[in-house]
Amino acid sequence: MQSMLSAQFANRLYAILALLIMSSSAFANSDYKVNESFEAGGWNAASPRGFTPGLKKDLAKNFMFNQLQADHAFELEDKIVRSGKYAAKLVWKHQNPAAYNGDKQKIDNVDRKAMFHGFKTDTVMGAEAWFGFSFYFPSDGTQNELNDWLFFQIHGSADKRLKEHSRNPPFSITLTENGLRGSWKWDPDENSVTRTGKGTQKYTIPGAKSTYLDRWVDFVLHVKVDYSNAKTGLIELWVDGKKVLNKHNIQFGYNDDKGIYPSWGMYFNGDLSVMKNDHYLYLDAIKMADFPNANYDDVAPGVNKLN
Repeated sequence: MQSMLSAQFANRLYAILALLIMSSSAFANSDYKVNESFEAGGWNAASPRGFTPGLKKDLAKNFMFNQLQADHAFELEDKIVRSGKYAAKLVWKHQNPAAYNGDKQKIDNVDRKAMFHGFKTDTVMGAEAWFGFSFYFPSDGTQNELNDWLFFQIHGSADKRLKEHSRNPPFSITLTENGLRGSWKWDPDENSVTRTGKGTQKYTIPGAKSTYLDRWVDFVLHVKVDYSNAKTGLIELWVDGKKVLNKHNIQFGYNDDKGIYPSWGMYFNGDLSVMKNDHYLYLDAIKMADFPNANYDDVAPGVNKLN
């Protein structure tokens, strides 16, 4: 009898410990602003809008909102996957892009995109965040165009109280026919008088476009906002575990009331009438961490290590 009671007590103790471990894990995951690998067979957002293929409202709200050209813009992928069982396939169609959203005779902002947007940092000045994500750029889905594939951005948040107009994102990464390119921007003015910021710095990542095609490419980005003349901002970028951008003591970001937030997917700027092909790519292993002492390993896709 005593041994039976001891066994029952032990089983209950194991069950309690298991629950504590699961709760601890869930709490740790809740620290992430974004933690999405599409493993639940879809996606969810705090403010889903427009076309929402793949939306499952019972899932965790890992995105702030979406901008998808139409119902074809998202597909759940189970063959080309960075980790786990699923990834996202994002699709953009070039013929008559205005036919889907808003005014059918006019190309609007959403007509240009197949993107998901993450949540904002809690602060602006001094805000520090880590982003990890993986893209697969297929050769036939990223054929050369006059418009490049902008696939990641960090946005500022225009101040509504000042009726401030929108501005170019203060950070971006783009796939071009020559490889990976991008820029960062800054503006210390409370009410920006320009859409492009007071300053812009461009950068180039080594490697021809062909070296990034038909495989998963892992990205880790670390930024700190400082738009002032104190220049305590920073941008660090790793591609496939190798640091390719290491900028410290810089101006970065805009003087806004609300924090910065990220975007993943496809965005084609400029004249869309020159586009000759439909395009698609794959996205997986997305994380955003802005909790204290966050680091590379908190967001890095897969097994890549810092070097």
